[in-house]
Amino acid sequence: MLVVFFIPVIGVLLYRLIGISVKRDRFFKRAKIFDSSYNKPIDSSKIPQSKIPLATLLNRNHSSAISYRNNVDTLKNGKASFEYVYKDLEQASSSIHLDFYIIETGIVLDKCLKILEKKCKEGVKVRLVYDAFGTVEQYKESFKKLSAIGVEVRVFMPFNWLKYYMYLNYRNHRKIIIIDNKIAYTGGMNISDKNLDGDPDLGIWRDTYIRVEGDAAVNFERVFYNDWRLSGGDKYSLTQPKLSHDGNIPVQVIASGPDSDHCGIMQEYFTLITDAVDYVYISSPYFIPGEAIMTALKTSALSGVDVRLMLPLNSDSRWMRWCMFTYLDKLLASNVKVYLYHGGFLHNKTIISDDIVASNGTANVDVRSFETNFEINAIVYDNQTTIELKQHFFEDMDESIELTLESFRNRKDRNKLMESFARLTSPML
Repeated sequence: MLVVFFIPVIGVLLYRLIGISVKRDRFFKRAKIFDSSYNKPIDSSKIPQSKIPLATLLNRNHSSAISYRNNVDTLKNGKASFEYVYKDLEQASSSIHLDFYIIETGIVLDKCLKILEKKCKEGVKVRLVYDAFGTVEQYKESFKKLSAIGVEVRVFMPFNWLKYYMYLNYRNHRKIIIIDNKIAYTGGMNISDKNLDGDPDLGIWRDTYIRVEGDAAVNFERVFYNDWRLSGGDKYSLTQPKLSHDGNIPVQVIASGPDSDHCGIMQEYFTLITDAVDYVYISSPYFIPGEAIMTALKTSALSGVDVRLMLPLNSDSRWMRWCMFTYLDKLLASNVKVYLYHGGFLHNKTIISDDIVASNGTANVDVRSFETNFEINAIVYDNQTTIELKQHFFEDMDESIELTLESFRNRKDRNKLMESFARLTSPML
């Protein structure tokens, strides 16, 4: 309203682009990812007792689907993750589906191009969706190469002012790989060399992928299919292949965005925090939590739960860093432990709790991920997976600075004026 009042022409334009909610717009209501057919009772014998309310909540609001026959691997950083991805891509026999916010030229893309060219010649169906905002125009040549080798490429929300100008603020932030409807990957990593060679200013991007093999892959596939159709892709059949193993890990795939009736991922994070009994550890590169998550964090910490929050020491956006820091004073005063990671740029989006449940995916702890972006997370109800991610968190703590309330208030780089201005823009960041 301030922008509209003080800068009338530009303000009205900005309001039209990013101020109007389109949640109930017909464009986003064409298809339901997880419709009422997925609203089946949770198998309480396979979910930890204290986490049944979480699984039930997400199941009832049609934002997720749960499966129980899965194996899960946790992959730390780019080198290990991409080696797994390359191996699985090379073994694909029927389909490869890729859904990414950012695709950049470099070693990772070149390796993928070689593998995908080979698979296309073998008759494997390869489809790719990329976001028009995250993947900029300079990489058009790469997409020409992809199309030339037989990959079907679609752009999510292209900058077509006549058709999509109302939707330019609604971006596809998902990162998904699905192979043969049997194996799926998700996490913070894009197709980019930042997770291998790092950034000249920020260093290696610290990230986490999870690899899921089992029935959950088809639930990831349903999310991809919805993005594919929204991007103008043709219909194709969704099939559940026979598995060559008998995994026993429950995985709940949750998709959230402007096409959701509820803010499913915000509800997920809120419930993980408030239901924690012993601890809840959170890693996020961007932190604009909103009142609900702030209240949840403070309440859990004050009640005796070990609440830890890890953020990057240096952000890829100074404005975002100023905004994030405006929330930390109240958290520190409420016994939340805050760590600033300095071993590179912290980019993973992980929540772990009580050694029994872990969430990893694409959603940051910010309003944009909760309400505006198309996001995807995987919730794993498994002791071993949670312990592995907990160990990763402790390793990251060794490369972090723990804040105290006194040190935070007296920090040398404090800029009250810019932090105040940044906080005003938090709904748009």
